[in-house]
Amino acid sequence: MPTLYGPPKETLELLLDDPDNHDFPSAKELLRDLTASQACQKVEGLPYTIAEILAHMNSNLWFNLDLIHSAEPEHFVNPYENWPKLSPEDWSNLVATFLEGLAAAKHLAFESDLKRILFTETTEDPAWTVGYKLALSVAKHNAYHFGQIALLRRLLAE
Repeated sequence: MPTLYGPPKETLELLLDDPDNHDFPSAKELLRDLTASQACQKVEGLPYTIAEILAHMNSNLWFNLDLIHSAEPEHFVNPYENWPKLSPEDWSNLVATFLEGLAAAKHLAFESDLKRILFTETTEDPAWTVGYKLALSVAKHNAYHFGQIALLRRLLAE
């Protein structure tokens, strides 16, 4: 089976977060000016608030950063709650922690060996590299949920 590699470091950096807002808003821009009240406001018929989605994204981000830094990633146990509970008082700290993690992921994308094997090949799955893990489990995951946040922002503005 082939080893799964991610994109080049410059591309991966932009996939993780593009501060110049090419095509889509950056994380900072998407979260800018959201109050805790807005972030925690439920939209009828939808299961999650913006704050709940960002808390989930933050949990996933830090899990993947810790996994990549782990001495034994194949045996790493996720210490994070997948959909953590939070209150409006947690919002500003959540945003800061998420943006800090995103900056750490971008730094990792640029400064680390993206071709380092993170998960070895098995009979069922190919090997995964650090670059592939960052592209798939962080950038792609974030893109999915950023779309939800953008839609919720629009619905809350109506």
